[in-house]
Amino acid sequence: MQKIKYRNLLDSLEQSSYRNRTQTLCCFSAQKGVFYNNNLMVVGRAVNDWNGEFQLDNIQAELLLEKLFPSSSPPNCPLEWVESSWGSSDGYNTKKSAFWRVIRELSLNVNKLDPHDRWAARLVWSNLYKIAPSSGGNPSDSLSGCQFDACNNLLKAEIEEFQPKCIVFLTGINWFDGFLSENIALKATSGTKWVDASGVLNLNGLASKVVIAKHPQGKPESELLNEIIETLVEA
Repeated sequence: MQKIKYRNLLDSLEQSSYRNRTQTLCCFSAQKGVFYNNNLMVVGRAVNDWNGEFQLDNIQAELLLEKLFPSSSPPNCPLEWVESSWGSSDGYNTKKSAFWRVIRELSLNVNKLDPHDRWAARLVWSNLYKIAPSSGGNPSDSLSGCQFDACNNLLKAEIEEFQPKCIVFLTGINWFDGFLSENIALKATSGTKWVDASGVLNLNGLASKVVIAKHPQGKPESELLNEIIETLVEA
């Protein structure tokens, strides 16, 4: 189902009114850890640099889909790079990312793990918007608008397949606004500074706890984390 929805995303974007047809874009699909246990799915805003580069003037959808959804399972955990680059002095260091630091603590808490356990391998990581500039940075308002409907449908397909008990959106309510609106009743949280809203998502018989929190960058991480965990308990 995800592959079908992703093909719809690529087709709709190719046929859209997005003007920068020669801009190099990259495409992202949800990543599931090898020890995923249906406990936790974490969703960000958009990928910041990724594989699968293309331009709308020369899009080869089938080749992109083969990379995103290979016919055989990968030999390694798709999220192994998050753990192996933790504290790395060569290349990207995930330990320096507030986003990944908060996710690590979330996974350790929700999955009741020891600090040395495979925390990334036990979660699903996705993003609201799957297409972003290859050079880095978030998609523009125009690029976001052209892919919103297809990304919303793709997010639903991901949740249906992964069936997470808890979904934490580290996006802020401003980015999340409009997503999953037909399947979720959100309520603003009281007494919280870093959690914007919470609720229960009902999708084809699946009920998932949902927390919408602000993006961790520049935030007091321990306060943000505690608010998320407390909200999950109360949801």
